[in-house]
Amino acid sequence: MGFLKSIDRQDFATAARYLQQTPGRKTDSAQLARELEALRPRFKTSIGLLSDDPNGTIEPGLPPGQVRAGVVEVGGTTTDIVLVRVDDPVSGKIWLISKQTVASLPKLYAQMGSEAPTAADRISTVALRGRRLLGMTSAQWLGWLLSIPVSWLLAWLLGTFLSMPRRVWYKLRKLPCITIWQSPLGAPLRCIIAILMHSFFVYLLGPPILYRVYYVRFMLALLVGSLAWLVSRIIDRGFSHAVRHTRTHRGGGESILILMQRLTHVVMLIVVVLIALALFGVNVKTGLAGIGIGGLAIALAAQKSLENLVGGVSLLMDKAIQVGDFCKIGDQVGTVEDIGLRSLKLRTLDQNLLVVPNGSLAQMQFENMRERSKLLINQNFSLRIETQVEQLRFVLDRVKSMLEEHPNLESETSRVRVIRFAGAAFELELFAYGKTGDWTEFTAIRQDVILKIAEIVEAAGTRLAAPTQLTYLSRDAGVNAERADDIVRHVTELRASDAFQFPGDARTGTNNQTFPS
Repeated sequence: MGFLKSIDRQDFATAARYLQQTPGRKTDSAQLARELEALRPRFKTSIGLLSDDPNGTIEPGLPPGQVRAGVVEVGGTTTDIVLVRVDDPVSGKIWLISKQTVASLPKLYAQMGSEAPTAADRISTVALRGRRLLGMTSAQWLGWLLSIPVSWLLAWLLGTFLSMPRRVWYKLRKLPCITIWQSPLGAPLRCIIAILMHSFFVYLLGPPILYRVYYVRFMLALLVGSLAWLVSRIIDRGFSHAVRHTRTHRGGGESILILMQRLTHVVMLIVVVLIALALFGVNVKTGLAGIGIGGLAIALAAQKSLENLVGGVSLLMDKAIQVGDFCKIGDQVGTVEDIGLRSLKLRTLDQNLLVVPNGSLAQMQFENMRERSKLLINQNFSLRIETQVEQLRFVLDRVKSMLEEHPNLESETSRVRVIRFAGAAFELELFAYGKTGDWTEFTAIRQDVILKIAEIVEAAGTRLAAPTQLTYLSRDAGVNAERADDIVRHVTELRASDAFQFPGDARTGTNNQTFPS
């Protein structure tokens, strides 16, 4: 890579430093670098496949410390470009182009100049003339620009051609046909095919090796992103099928599936970013270590967010609450619309959106009304005090029969009782369970029961008691002091006589009471 960067800048003096010199032989290293630069169109290699290990790799046919970087083909002759690891007195262990490869450069350069140009070489020579931008001529840039729409068009045509037999088969059977190219998987598949075709066209254009390396890495990153897009769509289809299955069979757990789907997207995004960084030469191991340390710091700084995340997962794992449940949280009642990584969203009865952090929800008491198989009708009503006992018993008997015969009430636990005198009325208590967990259906059942009770009361010839207030009108004579003194005097005389004794009188020592006849 260092050699390619140097010759791209036309700095042949620096490029010559990457060539291993033969001891005792004087050569023009800069000229050799120019000759190797001239041989670049005949150089076939994949620089991106070279190892980043400073020690290199062991290759068959080569001793340790040597690797094959590619080949140069001239006139039917193939020569290996071999890199060798040497001990430089200034830089230490470094890699250079081997002296055997350097020694063969003049012969290869002369052979390339003496061979007759082919038609392809003439076209290539004409195309490569002119001013260059990033090592590419205007013709190459034009070919690169045209390859993008052409690649996408070919990908679309290929998808249409592959789906043609299926379309014809379904059309003959007069059935609706939706191919994979019309599904959510079609777009990422076309992107993958277009990227592969575009990369092939760019290879045919023969851009400079240095930029080819960078462009290949860029295309690989796009390919990884498209593959992740395809995998994400496949996973989404799987999650959608699982959610439909759980809703159909009432197994619950769709909220967990939705949360897992979101976490899968986050994990896939992180993996794609790490792969892209690795393709561009970033040391991912160091990055992962940094992410670990940074993640610890973020975890300490974002304890509430993590608490909400763990709280949401624990709620879903316990199946305490799910999307679509009718709940009472605090003093608010509504339907759960979403359970996210941080909070729960509740649509209240007045259509306001209540956001509750998952961490707080996991620590508070709330009522989930989804699992209710029956709802309680606990109603008190009063009959006026003028109601006769016979009428009262008639009402009790008829209401009890109605509760037992009602198809939407649980007859085993239904009852009606007189519980107390409530002022100027008889207060009765109605206790019955409606056989439904749906609130709207329950209100209809409760209304029907109340109307039937009103009909029974009316048939009994009495009425429901209205709020009553009794008012007593009297005229007090006031305090009569003389009469009060006479009473006290009379009691004193009786106590002094033997004809009257109070219980436990000390003079008799008995508890007998004696009264005059």
